[in-house]
Amino acid sequence: MLTRILAAAAFATLSVAAQAGTLQNGVWTTTCTPPGDVPPIADKSPEAYNKSAKALQGWQTAAQQFQTCMQGQAKADSDVIVTTANAALTKIADDSKAMVAANDAALAKLKAASKKAQ
Repeated sequence: MLTRILAAAAFATLSVAAQAGTLQNGVWTTTCTPPGDVPPIADKSPEAYNKSAKALQGWQTAAQQFQTCMQGQAKADSDVIVTTANAALTKIADDSKAMVAANDAALAKLKAASKKAQ
């Protein structure tokens, strides 16, 4: 039993460390930095267009970094949720099995005592 408690405590510590975003009131928020608004494309002159194209390239890089960050954090949080849920469900199943075994043992003991009393 102590081993199970220690394992649960270690798991809880790891779970908190693995959390990447925040889920509150049904809304998941990431800590990733969004790329901001898409810069406008200038069409006044070739020089202005080239300058705006550089800004667009910067935005694309920021958007790719944001996407990579979001995917990583979403996977990390999803993995924690699945692992935590599975651990909780396994504990309920194990506790239920232990309860059934204890109940069966108690009934067998009472049945044996009842036979001796007759």
